[in-house]
Amino acid sequence: MAEDLSADDVLEPSPSWTVLMGRGLRKRCPRCGARGLYRGWFHMLERCPACGFKFEREPGFFVGAYLINFAIVEGLLFVLVMAFVVVLANDSRAGIVVPLVIGAVLAVAAPLAFYPYSRTIWSAIDLAATPLELAEIVEAREAVTGEGKGDSKGEGDRGR
Repeated sequence: MAEDLSADDVLEPSPSWTVLMGRGLRKRCPRCGARGLYRGWFHMLERCPACGFKFEREPGFFVGAYLINFAIVEGLLFVLVMAFVVVLANDSRAGIVVPLVIGAVLAVAAPLAFYPYSRTIWSAIDLAATPLELAEIVEAREAVTGEGKGDSKGEGDRGR
């Protein structure tokens, strides 16, 4: 329980912004850098298996991840449109079918491809902006050690 916590657990400095973003870009836990946060491409664990960090810190938390995913897709589509403008400037008879097909494929495939990355990147951004509170640190420790309220109700293995 909380007695197992040391002052270092609470007072250790947060990782730098670049470390957090690097972890997010590599689909790792923003708090400790652990791997294995996903059971599949689309199913993120509730907590980090190594440090117990709860990814969805409040209801609606991952709306920011969807915004990141949207921004990535919009950026890719913008590059496609600008490439088409360059092609059109050099050849006024260039067809629009190929860019439309490429755009449609990007609009569907890119969000699927970047989905897990957008979630870990958003978790890293949130952790950088809102460091963990003491209650969250205690809860994370209890989740990893299996101690606390969950075991007394027989819920300690929930989600495993």
